[in-house]
Amino acid sequence: MKTNHLFGILLLLLCTVGLTNCNDHLLNPNAEDPEEEGEEWMNSIPDGNFFGRANTLRLYYIDEKGNSLIHPNDPNTYPVSWSEKLENPIERTKDRQTDVADTIIRYNGNHNWIYFDKEENLYYCTLSAYGDSRYSTYTFPIYVNGDTDQLEITYKYTDKNVIGGKYYAKISSWKYNGTHIYSDDDEHDKKVFIQKTGGKTTVSFKR
Repeated sequence: MKTNHLFGILLLLLCTVGLTNCNDHLLNPNAEDPEEEGEEWMNSIPDGNFFGRANTLRLYYIDEKGNSLIHPNDPNTYPVSWSEKLENPIERTKDRQTDVADTIIRYNGNHNWIYFDKEENLYYCTLSAYGDSRYSTYTFPIYVNGDTDQLEITYKYTDKNVIGGKYYAKISSWKYNGTHIYSDDDEHDKKVFIQKTGGKTTVSFKR
């Protein structure tokens, strides 16, 4: 478990040092986007490396009746994502902690978070977005209720007008099991509903 925490800390440090400005645009949506200034973008960086970055995407896991599949008192229902295949994903929930009157749950070395949406009356999950700047696309798994789903993120990079880091990694396409669900040009806190029923997974933007 100490190794997992160390990896998480190193990953967040890497994101902060190497790609700090990617979070600047998430935290300050009014900040100028380098793309809007007509800067050049790259599909890969030859001397790049692995990174993790923040995002505001919300994943709601629901059953056929629209009820939440995430139960805060049952870690077995927590979605777990990681940069590579896991043999026992539930092990990553053992470090869980709660904040703000038990309404926020963080686990997996702070790479996964669970929140409650009062408007939808549903729990949702957020996760780190992984990438490797030597490539344009990075694929990694997310485990939920015994299923293994695939997340594929395509990035583009720039080293122009970057504040607080060498490169800015922008998400141009995020796919869930092959379905496009997000890009950094979308609205903040975008909601995606993942319905699991009868062994079938359906991805939608409406409940």
